[in-house]
Amino acid sequence: MAFDRRETAILVLGDLFMLIASLWVALLIRNLSIPSPGYLEANLVPFLPMFLLSLGVFYIAGLYEKQTRPIRRVMGIRILGAQAANVAIAAILFFILPLSIAPKTILMLYLGVSIIAESLWRFYRMNREMKESNRVPALLVGSGPAVLELYDEVKGNGRYLIRFTGHVETGTGSDDDVRRAITEGIIAGAQTVVVDTSNSAIARIMPTVYGLMASGVTFLDFSSFYEEIFDRVPLQHLDAGRLLGTLPKRHMLYDAAKRMFDIALALTGAVIAVPFIVVAAILLSLQGGTPFIWNERIGKNGRIFHIMKLRSMLFNDHGDPELQKKNRVTALGRILRKTRIDELPQLWNVLKGELSFIGPRPELPKIAEVYERAIPQYRMRHLIAPGLSGWAQIHDFDAPRGPADVIRTERKLSLDLYYLKHRSFGLDLTIAVKTLRALLAFSGT
Repeated sequence: MAFDRRETAILVLGDLFMLIASLWVALLIRNLSIPSPGYLEANLVPFLPMFLLSLGVFYIAGLYEKQTRPIRRVMGIRILGAQAANVAIAAILFFILPLSIAPKTILMLYLGVSIIAESLWRFYRMNREMKESNRVPALLVGSGPAVLELYDEVKGNGRYLIRFTGHVETGTGSDDDVRRAITEGIIAGAQTVVVDTSNSAIARIMPTVYGLMASGVTFLDFSSFYEEIFDRVPLQHLDAGRLLGTLPKRHMLYDAAKRMFDIALALTGAVIAVPFIVVAAILLSLQGGTPFIWNERIGKNGRIFHIMKLRSMLFNDHGDPELQKKNRVTALGRILRKTRIDELPQLWNVLKGELSFIGPRPELPKIAEVYERAIPQYRMRHLIAPGLSGWAQIHDFDAPRGPADVIRTERKLSLDLYYLKHRSFGLDLTIAVKTLRALLAFSGT
C-alpha cells in the first residue's frame, strides 16, 4: 500500500545516509580529526559500490519486509549479519581492486559504527512507525472470512501504517444500513475506507458515496489492500475477469524477455552443473538402479511433460500413495536434496521451455485433478509456465507434500495467483534473491 511504500522509501534513504555518515565517523576515529573534503572523497568513491551492495544485502536479509522489520528481537542480529556480510565482500573487493587507500582499519571501524548507527536509525523509525497517532484511521466494509482475516491482522497490529477503527458487515443489513454505517464511520474520524467491490451490496451503494471522495476520504479496493498486506490473493473474492485482464499484451514483452533470460541462465548453469550431475549419476549407478527419474507434471495450458531429476529415493513411485509408503530417501539422496543437486537436471526442461526458473510449482496430474474439482480457481495457475522456484515456494513453508490436501493447497494457490497477477522483473528478482538465500542455507528437503 502507499503508506508502506512511503515508509520503505524513507528506510532506504535513511539507510544510505547512515552508511555514508558511518564512513565519515570511521575516518574521524581513524585519524582523530575531522576528515578533510579531499580525504573524505578519496574514501567515499570506492565505498559507494559498497553502500549500494549494503542496500541489496539489507533487502535479502529481510530488513525491508513489512512483516518482519518491526520485530525488535531480530532487528539487531539481522543488521549485524548483513553488515558483516557486506564488510566481508567489500574486503575481498578492496584487496582485488587497485585502490590507493588501506581499508583494513577503516573497514573494521566502519563495521562497528554502521551497526550502531543502523540499529539506532531502525529502532527510531520502528518506534515512530508504531505510534498510534501516526497510523491512518480506516473503515473496513465487507463480509466473509478473508475480510475478517484482514480486519484482525490490521486492527491491533502496530506494524502497519493504517489502523481499522471499525468494520461494516454487509451481509446482515440493508443497503441503507451499510450506507449509513459508512457515513457514520467517516464522521467518527475514518480517513480511508477499504471496500470489497466484488460484493454486490457494496456495488449497489458505491455510486451514492462517491461524493465522500470530494471531502478528502480515500477509498481502497479490498482485494488489492489484502494482497499488499498478505502478499497473496483472497480466493473467495477473486475477480477472474480482472485477473485474466493482466495476461494479454502488456506481458508480451516481459514473457519474451523472461524466456530469453531462462535460456541464457540455463546454458550458463549447465556448464557449472554438468560435473556435479555426472559425479552424482555415477554414485547412484554404483548403488544400483537408474540415476535419473522422469516424473509427469502439468505445464503451461495444462499440457503434460516429464520433469527430469536425479534419483534421491529407493525408486520412482510416480506420486502413488501406496508406493510412497514403501519408499524412502536414501543417504546419498538426502545430501542431493539438501544441496538441491537432485534438481540440476531440470535445466534441460528449462531449455526445452517446459519449465521456467520462476513460476508456480509443477504439480502431479493425478493430484491436480483432485484440486481442479475442489478449487474452482485452480486451473488458472496453468496459464503460465511452472518454475523451479516461485512466489508460493518461498512463502508457503506448509505446502502439501504427498497426498492431496485441499486446505493447504488453497493457501498455496492464493500465492500462485498473486504471482500470476503481479509478475514482473522486480518480483522475479525478489523471488530469485530469496531462493538464493534458501539455497545457501541448504534448506532443501
